[in-house]
Amino acid sequence: MIVDADLLAGWRRPSASLGQLREAVAALKDQEPEATVAVIADPALKWALDPADQVDIEHDIVSRFLLMAPAGSAGGHVGFIARVVEVASVRGWDPVVITARSVPGARLGKPSRVGGKWRFDLDAAQPTIVASGSPPRRRRKAPAA
Repeated sequence: MIVDADLLAGWRRPSASLGQLREAVAALKDQEPEATVAVIADPALKWALDPADQVDIEHDIVSRFLLMAPAGSAGGHVGFIARVVEVASVRGWDPVVITARSVPGARLGKPSRVGGKWRFDLDAAQPTIVASGSPPRRRRKAPAA
């Protein structure tokens, strides 16, 4: 399992919460006790948290509960997650990504909260297919006559 920390920390809240992220990850681990869970965040998450959580997030990074995508990653933290999915797949794993974003080639699981409890729909996870194509072209102005 690969968790987009930004999604769960900010799930239906006006601002991100480290406590909510921890609660959601614990619920995922309870639901899927055999799964390995990697929690990946955009480095900007730290600054979206309140000051007390900003201090606590350092502990989560040092204890390896949370991995910050390297700043400047191609495609941002979602591009970093896509690369983790690619590496995991090459190693023979079948990762599911808990995110609301499009991650090329990844099977996406969906979080929800029912009666205050976290639930993760992993059975319906299907690979994300991103259509390749040319970027949109700008129309040229007709020459003045």
